[in-house]
Amino acid sequence: MQFAHRIAIAALALTAFSAQVQAKSQDLGPVTSAGTTFGNTFYSDVANFTDYYTFTLANPGTVSGSTVDTSYVLFFSKDVKLNSLTLTNAGSSTVLAQDTSPDAFTFSGLSAGTYTLAVNGSVSGALALSGSYSGSIKAVSSPAPEPADIALTVVGLAGVGYMVRRRAAR
Repeated sequence: MQFAHRIAIAALALTAFSAQVQAKSQDLGPVTSAGTTFGNTFYSDVANFTDYYTFTLANPGTVSGSTVDTSYVLFFSKDVKLNSLTLTNAGSSTVLAQDTSPDAFTFSGLSAGTYTLAVNGSVSGALALSGSYSGSIKAVSSPAPEPADIALTVVGLAGVGYMVRRRAAR
């Protein structure tokens, strides 16, 4: 009977450990200029983790943000070290951009659509109970040209055309 009890405890512990090591997947929804937060907390050491955050851009533009990870605080928290952030198109696994200094990131030239941000890192700290990281991401839409800008461009092109035609007539 005690043997079965020990097997059940070991299976429960193994299930809890494997659940903690699994990658986090979260849909952040539409990212706007107001910003959206993301993050994860770890209760065990992980040699390498990758968390996935899916988000949508309504308009073409740039996404930017920052991340903060915990480091040893007198051995009271696990050391969470972020190694890289990778941006992919959600419909494919094609890497659009990668940032190996994830404290602050910017991904520009994005079209409207759905993207996945992969956060890669590691967790260590034998004596600590937990460690975490958090981040924020916001979108900045590409500005549409003003009517006055378009008019000025047309006037400039007309002036250049006039000068070219005048030189060709000489």
